[in-house]
Amino acid sequence: MSVRSYCADNVVYIGRKFFMRYVIAILFKFNLLNCGEVVIRARGNNISKAVLVVESLRELIKDIHYISIVLGSTNLESGGFRRRLSTVKIVISKVS
Repeated sequence: MSVRSYCADNVVYIGRKFFMRYVIAILFKFNLLNCGEVVIRARGNNISKAVLVVESLRELIKDIHYISIVLGSTNLESGGFRRRLSTVKIVISKVS
């Protein structure tokens, strides 16, 4: 398998784990898989953790730049109730 096939999956979904696990996953994608861009996605209460992950990366690596930040919402229906859930998509790149 080539490095390009791994880099096709450059999305990191932020969830319940400790934020440093996501920082390490993004560093892995940048350094070992040579991805030029990484997409970070989060929704709900994990949006603040996504921001923490990106800002921690910017402290570790000075060459990280924001490409885009997209805010949105999705409708979820569970138990007969319809709820709106906020989402964020942050695209960052590492300048070599």
